[in-house]
Amino acid sequence: MSDPLLDTVVAGKYRVLRRIGEGGMSFIYEVQHVKLLRSFALKGLLPQFAFNPEAAQRFEREAELLGSLRHPNVIDISDWVYLPDGTPCMVLEFLHGATLQTRLQRGPLQFDAIARLADHTCSALALAHRNGITHRDVKPENIFISIDDSGDDRVKLLDFGVSKLRGVGRLSGVYRMLGTPSYMSPEQASGNNDAVGPSSDCWAMGAILYEMATRQVAFKGIDIQQTLMLILEGRPPPIQQFRPDAPPEFIDLVDRCLSHDPARRIQTIEDLRFRLRNALPPPGRTPLLQPKRPTPAAGMPVTTGGGPSTLGPKSPSGISGITLPGSTTVQPAPINKRRWLIVAIAILFATLGNLAIALAF
Repeated sequence: MSDPLLDTVVAGKYRVLRRIGEGGMSFIYEVQHVKLLRSFALKGLLPQFAFNPEAAQRFEREAELLGSLRHPNVIDISDWVYLPDGTPCMVLEFLHGATLQTRLQRGPLQFDAIARLADHTCSALALAHRNGITHRDVKPENIFISIDDSGDDRVKLLDFGVSKLRGVGRLSGVYRMLGTPSYMSPEQASGNNDAVGPSSDCWAMGAILYEMATRQVAFKGIDIQQTLMLILEGRPPPIQQFRPDAPPEFIDLVDRCLSHDPARRIQTIEDLRFRLRNALPPPGRTPLLQPKRPTPAAGMPVTTGGGPSTLGPKSPSGISGITLPGSTTVQPAPINKRRWLIVAIAILFATLGNLAIALAF
C-alpha cells in the first residue's frame, strides 16, 4: 500500500522523502526543506491520537519544552506545522547514528564510553531539571548517539512526550501510566505521580548505567506486573557478576541510584554527574601515560583514592612516577642525615610561608 504523504510538500516547505518509523503515539518521516535542501525529521501524532484533546495537548507541550531547552545534548526543534488533514507535526533536527538501545545489541560498553555517554545525558537532564522539567522516560531508546559531518559523536536526548512540568496541572486519561516499565522509579511503578521528580530520572539513569556495563536489563519480569514488582521490592543481580572489572565506586554509584532508601538514593542529577566523574575516567579521555608503581622510599606520604601511598621520583616529564618514551626515570640521590636536616628546615620555612600567605587572605 503506497504512502500518500511520500513526495508531497508539507506546509509549502518540507518535501517528504521517506517514513523512518513510528512509536507508541507518533510517526517520523525524513523531510527536506525545498529551499535549503537540508534534511529534517517530521514528527506527528498517529491518526488514532491526532485529534485526541489530551494527546494533542501533551504533544504541543513537548514541542514547547523542546523549544525552551537549547542544549547540545537535547534534540533541537525548528518548526511547527500541520498536515493537510490537520495533524500537528513538529520539525526536528535530522540525526545520523543509532540509539543506545541499538548499540547495546553489540555488547556491554567500555567504562570510558559509559562515562562519556552518561555524562552527556546527565548534562541534558540537568538543564531540564533546572527548568522544572522531569523527563520521566529516560531509557536507551531515547538516548541517541548522533554522529555529525566531522565524525564526532554526542548524545541527543529524545522524546519529552511524557515529561512532567513543575507547576502545571497533570493530564490523565490515555496516560495513566507514564514511562517505560523497566526504567520506572518506584514512585512511577506505584502510580504515585505526585512524588515523581528529578530523583525519578536519577533512578532511570542508574538502570541505564547498569545496562551499559552489563548488557542486562536491571528490572525485567515475564510481564509488566512482575517487572513493576521487581522495581518495588527486588534488586538486580550484582554488577560484578557480569563485569568483574567494574570499579567499586561505579558499583556503589549504581547501587545508590537504585536504592529504595530515600536517605541513600541519589536525589539530583548534578550529584549523580559529580559522582560519576569521580567513579570513572573523564569522559572521552584515555590516559596516554600510565603512572609507574611508586617507590616507597622515594618521597613523602600522600593520600590517594586507594589509601596511603607515596609519590615516586619525578621523571623528565615533570610528573611523579611517569616515564616518557625514550627516557629513563631519574632516581633520587641517597640522603644523608645532614642533607635530611636541611630539607626538613626548608620544608618548615615553606610551611610557615604558606601559612602566612593563607592568613593574609
